[in-house]
Amino acid sequence: MITRNHMQRPNIDTDALFLFSAIFRTGSLTKAAQECAMSVGGASRTLAKLRELLDDDLFLRTNRGLVPTPRARELNGGVAELLVNYGRLFEKEVFRPSDVRRIFRILCVDNAIFTFLTTSVSALLEKAPSIGVEFRPIRADFGRLLSSGEADFAIFPFVPSDPNLHSLRLADDVFVLVCGRHHPLVKLAQERTLTRKDFKAYRQIRVMTGPLNDLDDPWFDAEADIPLMAENIAVWSPFFIPIAQILCQTNLWGAVPLQLAVQLQKLMPDLIILGRPKNAVVYGPTLIWHNRTHQDPASVWVRSVIVSAPKTLADVNSIHFIED
Repeated sequence: MITRNHMQRPNIDTDALFLFSAIFRTGSLTKAAQECAMSVGGASRTLAKLRELLDDDLFLRTNRGLVPTPRARELNGGVAELLVNYGRLFEKEVFRPSDVRRIFRILCVDNAIFTFLTTSVSALLEKAPSIGVEFRPIRADFGRLLSSGEADFAIFPFVPSDPNLHSLRLADDVFVLVCGRHHPLVKLAQERTLTRKDFKAYRQIRVMTGPLNDLDDPWFDAEADIPLMAENIAVWSPFFIPIAQILCQTNLWGAVPLQLAVQLQKLMPDLIILGRPKNAVVYGPTLIWHNRTHQDPASVWVRSVIVSAPKTLADVNSIHFIED
């Protein structure tokens, strides 16, 4: 644990901020060092100094790589915006959002709009009233759409192996099992820990969205521990959000991303989170864009707004497990 050393207005150089941003994005000190043209030893020393100046560990080493602390997540939006503004100092023309007149096309699933983009769109339109934002369903070939210019951004948990794609993880997420307040499983959960077998007694809603329909898709790994039985599926849906109302009015249960479930509970108090499958994979909704727009001022600005927009995120480790 870093020793507390209270300082006001720490003197942090831009190299440290670029390193912070690269570690946050890649989850790897080695990759971040390469990206910032540093030696691994130099990057390690820079990170140590940054930890001391900011009085926080910033990144914790796990089997998933370097994971940002809550303080690092809080700082990331401001750092991203600061680096964007720093880059503008060297632009020949001053970028003004109010001058932008174009449509930005974002490929995503409906829950990404609800969870990560609602406040972003509000902020974008406030600063750039002449732009448009078009949401399109995510497709298996979204990398090609980003490359061709048919789309500007995608939000998806998995980044294709393409050196021309850039990405930034927006949050940690995990599938949780949910139902309506009057479902028998809610009462049972009050009496004892639920098990996979308990769910098999009731029918469920299954969400299949875009490229996620193929059970060989990497997304299926994130749902691999959900007790799925085809004969017990009562409703198939291409959308996450509408199923919440169905669950609150029936004795069905379903699996949805935790970050979505927490936001939906604010609108639908009768939606109950029963727990998370014990081996459910923690994944990361990720903002993805092509090298084609990496340095485009308008695209850089849009990315900074999406990243820095306020979001209320739940801790994936705060949800209790469904036992085997």
